[in-house]
Amino acid sequence: MKFVIEKISKSSGRLGYLVQTETEKRFRTPLLVQTTKGGSIPYLSREVFDYVTEEVPALQFTLSTIDHMVESLKLFNGTFGAYVGYPECLSLLIIRDSCELIPSGHNDKDIIPLFTRRGKEHITVKRYMDTVETLKPDIYQGLCDADTNLESSKKRIIKCVDRTAQFMDACYERHQNSKVLKKCALFAPIVGGYSTHARCESIKHAKAKGEKLANGYIFEGFHNYGLSACQVDSEQLIKVMTHCLNELSDDKPKMMPGAYTPPVMLELISLGVDIFDTSYAYCAASNFKALTFNFNLKTVENATSQPFLEISNESLKEDFTPLIRDCSCLTCRKHTRAYLNHLYKTKELLGPILLMIHNLHHMMHFFSTICKCIADDNLPDLIKLIKFQRGSLAVDYSIKPNTKIISKNDQDKNYTILNDDQK
Repeated sequence: MKFVIEKISKSSGRLGYLVQTETEKRFRTPLLVQTTKGGSIPYLSREVFDYVTEEVPALQFTLSTIDHMVESLKLFNGTFGAYVGYPECLSLLIIRDSCELIPSGHNDKDIIPLFTRRGKEHITVKRYMDTVETLKPDIYQGLCDADTNLESSKKRIIKCVDRTAQFMDACYERHQNSKVLKKCALFAPIVGGYSTHARCESIKHAKAKGEKLANGYIFEGFHNYGLSACQVDSEQLIKVMTHCLNELSDDKPKMMPGAYTPPVMLELISLGVDIFDTSYAYCAASNFKALTFNFNLKTVENATSQPFLEISNESLKEDFTPLIRDCSCLTCRKHTRAYLNHLYKTKELLGPILLMIHNLHHMMHFFSTICKCIADDNLPDLIKLIKFQRGSLAVDYSIKPNTKIISKNDQDKNYTILNDDQK
């Protein structure tokens, strides 16, 4: 995998592309990779995903959701992308499922916990690198301890940096000596919570041991994934990331997995982060929220938008308009808000499918607009639009869990809200 930079702007981030080694296919950065569960894009088959986009996707595979497939893959003569029906994709392997909240704790000296469909597993460096050799992804992250957040103690942060350095020493050695991994790109993890000193120590180790082996960097340990990524302290996050990115060279891509909100993504892109995933779109769809935020700089000045539409709202039951009037996705062309509200009431699986189609389409067009704004050097204008949506107050993009329940007797009434003791 090669990384090529086309343009760098002090105020608008940078444009570039990742190039697959064998196929020479290019993937534009800032890049939005499709997060997967069990090797599949959540709610969508390959055939349905083709309705979302005709472009070759970049897929983010998660070890915690595909660990049970490793044994069968040893008998498969090909890449994991081909195994799950996406032979032409750019494959990226990370350890933790960015869509789900991951429990803290369960850490030990020589292992990290992996929460899979079979329960908690213990992952050693040897087992992890054996798995990487079996999967043969285009890009994979190094093993790390990322169990930190804003509330982590100083002792926990120090331990995560030390253990990650220990893991990465073994990963670098295995990567260098492996014939299979010569075609795979290694992303070195940068950890350390919200401590700039700890992050710098992690960067120093990555530079000292992996300067020639690491093809990029992945930043973890700011949250516990799932909806917690929507609620990060953006000021603290940007402060730490600004310091970290100043310590790293510009010639390697940087990735931040997790369901970061669009305003936070834009701020990070302006600093030089290149790769994000679609877990925000998934978290919205799984909580019955349709993304509706406006990213069109040419809209009327007094037009205002909300970040998402609550499909569970009773007011939508007779609203026969699309989710967004000018949206060209399959959901908006064929279905209405009232129909999606009906699907929610009847608990039909088609509801999350249609929402996922729309949310992915919306996020992908959002990233296309980001690339255009960087090319035109007006990303600050887009940041302002996303943050305020033509209003005077900053808009809240954080996703709250959907706690509404519906029984058969309630389908023609207002929904019942869970009490605290029912949650």
